[in-house]
Amino acid sequence: MQKSGSCYNNGMNCSLEEIVTKDGLLLQGMYSEPKIKKHRAVLWMHGLSSAFYHEVKLTKLLVEAFETKGWGFAHFNSRGHDVLAGIRKKDSTSPYGYSYYQAGAGAEIFEESVFDINAGIDFLVAKGYDEIVLIGHSTGANKACYYTAAQNNSHVVSVILSGPISDRLSSPDAKKHLPFMKKLVREGKGDSLLLGYHFFPITPKRFISLFDPRSSEDVFDYGEEEPKLVIFSKIKIPLLVILSQKDEVADRPVKEIQEAFDSHTISPVYKSVIIPDALHRYNGHESEVVSEIINWITSL
Repeated sequence: MQKSGSCYNNGMNCSLEEIVTKDGLLLQGMYSEPKIKKHRAVLWMHGLSSAFYHEVKLTKLLVEAFETKGWGFAHFNSRGHDVLAGIRKKDSTSPYGYSYYQAGAGAEIFEESVFDINAGIDFLVAKGYDEIVLIGHSTGANKACYYTAAQNNSHVVSVILSGPISDRLSSPDAKKHLPFMKKLVREGKGDSLLLGYHFFPITPKRFISLFDPRSSEDVFDYGEEEPKLVIFSKIKIPLLVILSQKDEVADRPVKEIQEAFDSHTISPVYKSVIIPDALHRYNGHESEVVSEIINWITSL
């Protein structure tokens, strides 16, 4: 942690915080510490082009609910926050102590998300929590899934995949641009910023990461004729999947997606749930989502 600034809301201690990743990025976020503090905390990973300050209603409800349970809560920007971002990076050669790293949703490197998650977990462990529940929403679910399957962090006792919808399958027209993007990468132009290929400016490398079925980021291949869900199937800790019945991003009935997850999990403690009538961001159904999260964590 580099900086913090406390504020009190309805008796709850919430603060703005800044963490440093293994590769030196400075990421801002918020932390809520309950008045009666127990040993468990929750780390939230936001979705594609989102940020810790976007889903205000959901965050407020989570903070209020976790306060009653004595659980800490942290939500930091990832290096993929917002559409594009010049993220400060520690740099001893700069008179300011930092330089800028090109990232944001259009330019981030998916595999580096493990640095962001580790920094968030380290922050909570330093606060005195020894059990961390990792929640990833939307593309944050891709990151949480990838992290949990690939890392062996003894502090992570459960993972919750919220809105785990495939970016590739929800953008079927993207595949026609893949040959062009790969050509640009071969020509050394993989970090060039392009307009008109997605809803935000994007580099060829990032485009391939999002939409190539062979990328590390494509962990939710439930739409294939024979889904493999290889990364998902490696998660061995308690696992909760939350889906929205009317998810506008999904390319198929959500029930089919749920069935694919259900048939590929090896987690000994597993549950999947569909929130009735909810959209991808749960608009108007935040309280139902919070209830599912609270019930799940309480049962661990």
